[in-house]
Amino acid sequence: MIDKYVSPSELKRLISALLVVAGFIAIMALFGFLVVPGTRNVNVPEEAAAVEAPQGETGWLDPTDYPATAQVVLPPIDPRTVMTPNPELMTRGKAIFAQTCATCHGPDGKGNGPGGAGLNPKPRNFTQQAGWTNGYRIENIYKTLDEGVKGTGMVSYNYLSKKDRMALVHVVQSLGAFDHGPEDPKALEALAKLFASAGETIPNKVPVAFAEKRIEAEFHPAPALPDVSKNPALRESVLDPARAAQTLAGIPRWREDDKAFAAAVAAGVPGNGFAPAVVTYAPAQWKELQSALTGR
Repeated sequence: MIDKYVSPSELKRLISALLVVAGFIAIMALFGFLVVPGTRNVNVPEEAAAVEAPQGETGWLDPTDYPATAQVVLPPIDPRTVMTPNPELMTRGKAIFAQTCATCHGPDGKGNGPGGAGLNPKPRNFTQQAGWTNGYRIENIYKTLDEGVKGTGMVSYNYLSKKDRMALVHVVQSLGAFDHGPEDPKALEALAKLFASAGETIPNKVPVAFAEKRIEAEFHPAPALPDVSKNPALRESVLDPARAAQTLAGIPRWREDDKAFAAAVAAGVPGNGFAPAVVTYAPAQWKELQSALTGR
């Protein structure tokens, strides 16, 4: 029928064109089936890695706490095993740093950890040479870990064993690529003697949650004060009756010794529940307040 309208040569050209179009459609369909699905997520940002909580001992139910451990008495340390870094010491030090130091000092020791954002002064940047309070040599860093730095957020780490503190010392030093200069031979000798001369005792350790429960169980509210509203001396002197009662419970013999009573109360106002005005009281006024508090 179609041969009435087109010649055989034109029919061949039409069939060839149709086959080309059909082939192109088949290729595009195959492309859409195999390639396009794999490109859908190319520009989707990767999910942030989950932040792991600081880990306690392996197997402990609360990963941020530690199981109870009994007191341990450690023998003296061979200085040769801790005075210079070695793989075992560095591995241990890096684990301790990640768990106890990185929160403030940052994982790379640049002083940019999230826990140090609100501290003043800011945590030390271990990668920079300037500004070290005690210095950046071995004996200096050990002193900082042993004693802490007053007036800063750097507390003492003397709850760690001497070996663990030395592991941290070497890790902290390794974070700074600057020249730390020569060590003081006398200071190193004194440190070595400290390690070799005596052992140390690691005290008992209990989980924080357990300690909190024990403290709560052992807490006993202090006896209530006389009705403040009915006594002019108490109205002028007491801001928070409950807190003031707890303060008095911690002052030995305050009922009998008016001078000790006055000194202890005046030293803690107003946080101890007493009004700031009490610091101006004359001895007679203190005795009057003492009598009002005891109900005599």
